[in-house]
Amino acid sequence: MVKSSTKYQASSEEISALFETGGFGRVTGASPLGDGEFNAAFKVTCEGGREYALKIAPPADARVLTYEKNMMDSELFWYSKMKEYTDILCPEIYMRDFTCRIIKSACFIMEMMNGEPLSRCSLSDEEAERVSAEKLGMLAGIHAVRNDKYGYRQTGLYDSWYEAVRSMTENLVKDCRNIGYETPDGEEFLRLIDKNENELLKAPCRMVNFDLWDSNVLYDNGRLIWIDPERGFWGDPVADLITVGKGQKAPLSEKKKELEIYNGKAAEKIELNRNTEIRYACAVAYLALIEEVEKYVRYEPDHPNYIRNTVDARDMYDMAFDIMR
Repeated sequence: MVKSSTKYQASSEEISALFETGGFGRVTGASPLGDGEFNAAFKVTCEGGREYALKIAPPADARVLTYEKNMMDSELFWYSKMKEYTDILCPEIYMRDFTCRIIKSACFIMEMMNGEPLSRCSLSDEEAERVSAEKLGMLAGIHAVRNDKYGYRQTGLYDSWYEAVRSMTENLVKDCRNIGYETPDGEEFLRLIDKNENELLKAPCRMVNFDLWDSNVLYDNGRLIWIDPERGFWGDPVADLITVGKGQKAPLSEKKKELEIYNGKAAEKIELNRNTEIRYACAVAYLALIEEVEKYVRYEPDHPNYIRNTVDARDMYDMAFDIMR
């Protein structure tokens, strides 16, 4: 399990008490699960060999970003939306406990899914193509889920994507200052959001995952299973194209193949034009700001992930700002 300052260090006694109280039976084993860098996750085995996944939010005294507060409740909300409106495979939720009486942080118990993260799988070129197309089809599926308000549920919703993404950005800039750092790139991003207000006002309001990296998709005998949707929001669907094709450092204009596949599956198309390029660049810059600010609360300066975030954020800012200017 990846070490991070936000991860709750659950004891075996806490885990056993939670499962026994919840009626799951006696715990016979528990081990860290997954590569996430925010929540703690465990594979828990109970008597009879039954396996479950336990996810625990950061401790109450952990320093987290504004949008990350109460994010576990958001994760459960997005799981419920996937179950209700799509055929995307994702875990069943068996129990949630936000009382903090046993484990001293919000947590939930869910189905233990088979499979390995796509990031660890060695696929043939043919299978990789199929998987990529299926991911794009799944994104088209969640983008069919509409809302009339934009933003994160946990921080408040807005009437337009311009207002929402501006508020989301302002919160990160304030978070950075509260930690003791300045973010000139964050300030420049706010200026560019205002400059492109008219373009951002054209964005539709859809269910957006915004975290569909291969580490958050399990591969099980050809099946794809989504996990960890906690960073979702109501907003611009073009933002979800960050994780496909050449990734977050490539402009939308370099994802024509992915756009073609997506549009072949989506009821509402995303066309490549000046408007969508600006909206996509805005999403990239927002991700850059997240990476810039989160490194201060997660890692020490010599940690590889601190260095990774620094390099990634710079590359994303440069690409996005060139387009938004």
